[in-house]
Amino acid sequence: MVIRSQIDVEVKMVCQRCLELVALPIHSECEYAVVKEGTAIELQPKGYDVLEMGEEPLDLLALVEDELLLALPIVPTHNTNFCQQPAGLDEPESSEDEVTRSNPFSVLAQLKRDPNV
Repeated sequence: MVIRSQIDVEVKMVCQRCLELVALPIHSECEYAVVKEGTAIELQPKGYDVLEMGEEPLDLLALVEDELLLALPIVPTHNTNFCQQPAGLDEPESSEDEVTRSNPFSVLAQLKRDPNV
């Protein structure tokens, strides 16, 4: 038995650049080969994800939900032409009052250069 699905939805997520809502079209296609629990997975045709079935009925809602979660972008953003960072989030300017700290690995660099060590 084979299950094929094609899902086309539009989800609203928070843009990680401007922090406003963005509507994103999501498309997902999947093909599952349904097998009994304990069946040799290696014998199934290539190109199918294997879905092992036990005594419990198949939860299609959970299967569709998993496919949609996998299709979501990791970092949702608007198109760069329509999206700007919120005001006040520019790079901070360095202050003259800042204390410059020494690199803790500079001692190791000196040891590496010194052939007598």
